[in-house]
Amino acid sequence: MRKGFIALYTATAFAGILAVCVSQASAGWFSRQHPRRAEIDRREEHQQERIARGFRTGSLSPAEAQSLESQERTIQHQEHEEVRANGGSLTKHQAQQLNREEDMLSREIHHDTHN
Repeated sequence: MRKGFIALYTATAFAGILAVCVSQASAGWFSRQHPRRAEIDRREEHQQERIARGFRTGSLSPAEAQSLESQERTIQHQEHEEVRANGGSLTKHQAQQLNREEDMLSREIHHDTHN
């Protein structure tokens, strides 16, 4: 009787752990593929490319490039913190705020590369 109880308890615990792991894995995949996160990630990648191109061509000084990279890292850190706090996704309001910050950084990149 005792062995049967231990086996049943072990099987139930294992099934519970497996269910949690599978749901977390699928939630992780979903959150990375969510359109709001994908849009922000694409913008961040594009900004990084623009900064690197400006530095390579000499239109950005090392100090300007470093400052822009620092601002981009700050936005990325903010996104990661908001995603972590929100269970793996961004709210519409958070995505709008991040897009506004990316807009301001985009204008600064344009200004610095064209002056």
